[in-house]
Amino acid sequence: MNDPAPASGIVLLHGGSHAQLATLADPALTPYRIRPVHIRTGAPDEIAAAEVIVVADRLRPDLLRRWTEPVLAGLERGATVLVFGENECGRWLPGVREQARPTVFWWWRTGENHRLRKLAPGHPAWEFFADRSVIWHYHGVLEPPPGAVSLVDLYTEEGTRDGSILYLDETSTAGKLLVTTMDPVYHHGSGFMPGATQLLYSALHWATRNREKTC
Repeated sequence: MNDPAPASGIVLLHGGSHAQLATLADPALTPYRIRPVHIRTGAPDEIAAAEVIVVADRLRPDLLRRWTEPVLAGLERGATVLVFGENECGRWLPGVREQARPTVFWWWRTGENHRLRKLAPGHPAWEFFADRSVIWHYHGVLEPPPGAVSLVDLYTEEGTRDGSILYLDETSTAGKLLVTTMDPVYHHGSGFMPGATQLLYSALHWATRNREKTC
């Protein structure tokens, strides 16, 4: 079986939280040979040649700030970048607007309407993402830049579109960008929230197999 990515091909920016360290220790991710880079002690040149850059969710904004330019530079040179939730992406990803929204944590237990809708049914990304991996919860909505494709939108109770919670941008730069307001690393590493593990695994699969198809 071939490894999904070369030994140093994929890096994960993390802050050393229990959930992030538990995710990095997950045996199921061993074949990816993920190289962890701590946002406090790492050097930006450690991601300079990475083919895939994962920005783990819930990083400290003040520590993440010095990494945003290297991440964007990675996109410009053709890297695939995953940006997970609660990282204030509206402040540093070009052309993205972000707004906070209340989180519906336990809709499958309470009977609340999650108000999430899958979009772009013919998009190739749906080969990688099952319904459960993208319909669980969210932390805010995004308005992607022109040319990006929203895969999941949030709607209001009245049925009007409120914004994206998961989008792909394969046109703005030479690279590929997946952005979501969901926080799969936190919930996978913490061991709760149906769908979080599936999203994490599916996103990594998409990022690595998608590169193989286009190389």
